[in-house]
Amino acid sequence: MRGKLIIVYGDIVADRFIYGTPKRISREAPVLILRQYRDDILLGGAGNAINNILSLGGLPMPVSVVGDDAEGNNLVDQLTSQGVDCSAVLRLKRYKTPTKVRILGGMPHSTRQQIVRYDIEDRVELNEDEANRFAWLLRDQIAICSAALISDYGYGAVTPPLVANLTGFGRGKPVTLDSRYDVLRYPDVTAATPNEEEAAAAAGISLFEDGDGENLSFVAQTIQQGLDCDAVLITRGSRGMALFERDTRDPLLIPVYGTDQVADVTGAGDTVIATFTLALAAGASYAEAAMLANYAGGIVVMKMGTATASNEELVHAIQRDETLQT
Repeated sequence: MRGKLIIVYGDIVADRFIYGTPKRISREAPVLILRQYRDDILLGGAGNAINNILSLGGLPMPVSVVGDDAEGNNLVDQLTSQGVDCSAVLRLKRYKTPTKVRILGGMPHSTRQQIVRYDIEDRVELNEDEANRFAWLLRDQIAICSAALISDYGYGAVTPPLVANLTGFGRGKPVTLDSRYDVLRYPDVTAATPNEEEAAAAAGISLFEDGDGENLSFVAQTIQQGLDCDAVLITRGSRGMALFERDTRDPLLIPVYGTDQVADVTGAGDTVIATFTLALAAGASYAEAAMLANYAGGIVVMKMGTATASNEELVHAIQRDETLQT
């Protein structure tokens, strides 16, 4: 997986974490007053996928849009400081960098509880010149990269015509998709990694209509046919993952790695698709890539905040997995 070039085309988001220690209950309203002691802005959305590819030894090539604002400049600075080429990241004055603000309370060295989250959102509409620039960038980069990752958070950077430049010129290279709101907008990708809620919404049916999850195969088949893709990897939270491959009768059900005592699920889906894509780029089968993604997802949910997994942590997880020894 080391050294593989991966296009990451998607919405870069600022994940902001504000930490405070409890002071008292406010006299103005029945709410807790916190004394702020820390304020972190981390790479979220496609930015988190980029971070995870870096952590796993890959070389991400981002194609994205951020606002020409403090949050956008901060995120680009974080990437460039790690050696990432951000020449294909547009900074637009007319766009506000989407920011997810989480307020957490607790003592500095104890477990901190998320109290509230609020989102600062905007949507960008690329003009003709910007869309043409992205089209040429995507075509040029897929020619030299080993795979492409699409991270669509619904903020406008990702569009079906631009994705077609990856699927149409990829020459059989893996093109993976993580779309929060409309998986079926992007046909001809190689594989998709929706969670249960996203998968059910795309198929227009409840996964648990009968109370036992029997609709899982129907939902995956609907997505597979709608996208004409080779594989669908559905992430299922505490139930692990389910991998459906084209022309394979039964899904591969992968139990969750680690413990159900989760610290923070923020960004776990970004970690999953980053690991899955990088493994495919390195020649892994869909089953092998899904297993590695499952390990990585289990690792990051045990960390606070928007986290990453490393190669060393993956190796350790494999060595500890007793099911591989049977």
